[in-house]
Amino acid sequence: MTADFNEDGVVDAADLAVWESGFGTGTTLAEGDADADGDVDGQDFLLWQSNLGTSAISAATAVPEPAGCALVMIALAVGAGMRRSRLVAATSH
Repeated sequence: MTADFNEDGVVDAADLAVWESGFGTGTTLAEGDADADGDVDGQDFLLWQSNLGTSAISAATAVPEPAGCALVMIALAVGAGMRRSRLVAATSH
């Protein structure tokens, strides 16, 4: 759930303006529906209020840790090396 209605990466007054214009008539995130229940109401305002000033980008995207990326690269290299050695062993017999 996000209250970043204009999808600019931050929950701010511009998002409140979107919520206000969609109040009672909107049905989508772009119209102010933060809880995805198909209407723009007070619950959506409360979500906007509790998220005011937060970055929607940090909540929406997970960035892997550098150590995790290194482990994945090592695992891929080991897997590729094992495959190569199996192919060489199979062709040398």
